[in-house]
Amino acid sequence: MRNGGHVTDVPPSDRQNLTISEVVNGLTRSGLLGKVVHKTIAPGALTGASDTETIARARRILNGYFDQLRTANPARWEAGGQAYICVNPGIRAHLMLLPEIMSYVAHRKMVDFISLDEAKVVEEITAIARPIFDFVTTGSDEDVKERFSRRFGEGGVKDYLFELTRLIAGTYPDFGSEEFKRRLEQASSDLITEANKDIMQISEVMTDVVIRTLKAVHGTHVLDSGDAAYWELGIAKATIKDKAHKRQQDDPLERRKRKEAYLDLIDLKEIVEQPNNWPHFQSTFSLASADEGKGGKHTKWMARFNDIRKIAAHKNSLRTYTDDDLQFLDWVRAEALPRLQAALTMV
Repeated sequence: MRNGGHVTDVPPSDRQNLTISEVVNGLTRSGLLGKVVHKTIAPGALTGASDTETIARARRILNGYFDQLRTANPARWEAGGQAYICVNPGIRAHLMLLPEIMSYVAHRKMVDFISLDEAKVVEEITAIARPIFDFVTTGSDEDVKERFSRRFGEGGVKDYLFELTRLIAGTYPDFGSEEFKRRLEQASSDLITEANKDIMQISEVMTDVVIRTLKAVHGTHVLDSGDAAYWELGIAKATIKDKAHKRQQDDPLERRKRKEAYLDLIDLKEIVEQPNNWPHFQSTFSLASADEGKGGKHTKWMARFNDIRKIAAHKNSLRTYTDDDLQFLDWVRAEALPRLQAALTMV
């Protein structure tokens, strides 16, 4: 095992799940084999009555846990680094996760893992880890990559551990260390900040596309009414124009913008659907969302987007995004935004 005071490693390969030095590092940091407390070695959950018994106990428990991880999706395990499951940071993260699971179970059930027999230890820890195994079994390749394709080194282990903990917390909301909960709160805050920013930017792009297209189609020359042609001909509903004008006039003079800046997204939807405008907007705005049938103009997504834009503009503790809102925003980013950006380059 040792050569000149250093742990002998096996040369890495795509199918190799762990180097020996990483096993040693992971086990040492996990405290599963014990830790020094006030200059005294306190036993860990894998500790036996002797060194030989410690090796046997550790082998049975770790094999019991990692065998369930492997059998959750053997193909992913065998794929090594290409599948992000059987990798050094992942195994080390699992070793760091085990004491957190044990601490959680011990608190809930008053279980003493040090005195518990190996089979019962495996039963308890794998029950809590079931959401991880289920994800490894059923998660798409893209989802697995999104969660676990992190950098290597200590930062990679921490990132991997965070994702493992987050999977368990989805089933057991009170699971996770204080550090995990702080990081989760920060991640949620960052996600909301990004969502707010993207929603407002997409709203601006949508407005620019509509107004530029109206100008290109109907012209910017002034009609006898005193309004520009794109405003007079491009917006048929007087209520839309009147509402925008009123909002403009309600703004202080020093902050007042052009009237089109005061159009709501729901107004844009009606303008896009207007019969003399629709042929010019169909290729950009006709997008069937998952809950829409085959008929119609397929612009319901604009109304849904307007709803979540209201949350971005007036967010408070009682008006927050749901998971469905954020999933829908991902759809808008992927499906609608590229069309809008392409349309901007054409007008």
